[in-house]
Amino acid sequence: MRGAPVAGHRMRAEIAEQPDRWLDLLDARASIDAAAELIASQRPELLVFAARGSSDHAAMYAQYLAHNLLRIPAMLATPASVTGFGTQLAFPRSVALAVSQSGSSPDLLATVASIAAADVPVIAFSNDPGSALAGAADVHVSLAAGPETSVAATKTYTAELLALALTLHRAAGTGWPELDERVRRIAASVAADLAAPSAVDAAVAALSGVDRVIVVGRGYSMSTAREGALKLMETNAIAASGWSAADATHGPLGQVVPGSVVVALTGSPAGRDSVLSFASAAAALGARVIELGPGLVDGAAVHLPLDERDDELLPLREIVPLQRIALELALGRGLDPDNPAGLKKVTLTV
Repeated sequence: MRGAPVAGHRMRAEIAEQPDRWLDLLDARASIDAAAELIASQRPELLVFAARGSSDHAAMYAQYLAHNLLRIPAMLATPASVTGFGTQLAFPRSVALAVSQSGSSPDLLATVASIAAADVPVIAFSNDPGSALAGAADVHVSLAAGPETSVAATKTYTAELLALALTLHRAAGTGWPELDERVRRIAASVAADLAAPSAVDAAVAALSGVDRVIVVGRGYSMSTAREGALKLMETNAIAASGWSAADATHGPLGQVVPGSVVVALTGSPAGRDSVLSFASAAAALGARVIELGPGLVDGAAVHLPLDERDDELLPLREIVPLQRIALELALGRGLDPDNPAGLKKVTLTV
């Protein structure tokens, strides 16, 4: 007779398979090239990213990439403008990139329909080629992540990061040989990290009994700050928040008291000084600082080594330790991160 499933086994397995799923995405180059060609042929004055939840964090990363690779403005759509106010926007020459793991959230679909009604071509990124979002798009890029059954998104989130990065790089003219090499290198690095002893246990111990966590980053690491905080929140029912280190200084620093935990993301050179400054200020107030990066925070309670040289793909490698921490912390608290209380795998917001 088969025993009861072990709590967290789905999330653990889905975290572990991420490097392989990234390699699978390299085989989706036909649809990625079609998406890139649509962007290049339109010569847009604006890119519009439509997403919710974890997908919104991936879109935030892509917004930075669009600025840096294509040198054009990029914005995050506001679905409530459509579903709450019924507003039909007029766009300059634009391309929309809609990002959703399931491709089925009503407010995202309504937003995409409104964008398409303004004669803006739509590229969809989802893990379901048969989804309503895929059917509504001019081009669909499959995330190629395979079934994801844990409520907490892991492999679909990093697949979104990579699919967006590959599309924008191809639109900017980066060749496939270079992209192949870069993706294979980072996949091998993460696979090695997953197979080796790490400081994850020390980070979990530092978070034990804590009910508030601040995660801070800048630039490409902003997506990691938001997504890492979300993983801690949804799997552990703790008040975690992700911030730009610059914004955090204006308010969230005020919630730091002795024993608070701050996760400082120092891997990205862009804005790193402000992350270090915030970490120092938090430590002076009595916070325990967990550094994820090259080891630049003096007196950090825990250091999770990460010396990633590919700044543009950093969020792929950076989020995995935070996923693992969320998993192990939840198990240590007697929770099942595969099935957090009150949450569902697909959230149908309107």
